[in-house]
Amino acid sequence: MKRITPILVFGLAVLLQPSLLSADISQAQAAVRKNVSEYAGERCNAPPVGSGIVFGRYSGTTDNPMISFGDDQTTVSFQRCFGSMDECQGWLYTMRSKYTDGNSVLIGCKRR
Repeated sequence: MKRITPILVFGLAVLLQPSLLSADISQAQAAVRKNVSEYAGERCNAPPVGSGIVFGRYSGTTDNPMISFGDDQTTVSFQRCFGSMDECQGWLYTMRSKYTDGNSVLIGCKRR
C-alpha cells in the first residue's frame, strides 16, 4: 500500500499537468506587464492613421511638491509611441499607479 500511493500521486500529477500549465499561460497572457518604466516608449505626437504605431496618452494630476511648487495639485500630461500594445498597457499601469487619473478620455492606448 505504501508503494502504490506515491505511484498513484505521480500518475495523477502527470495527467493533470497539461491542464495546470494551460491555466498558467492564460493568466500570464491576461496579466498587464508591471515592469514598464514611466519613461518607456518614445516622445511623439499622434502618428498618422495606418502607421501601425501604438499611441499612448495619459492625463492626470500630482501633488508632488517638486513639480507643483507647493500648490495642491498640478496637471501632468504624457504622450508616448510604442511598438506593441502590451508595452503601452504596462506603461499605462505604471502611470495610473504613480499619478491620480484625470480626464478618462485622455487615458488609453490606440493602434494608429
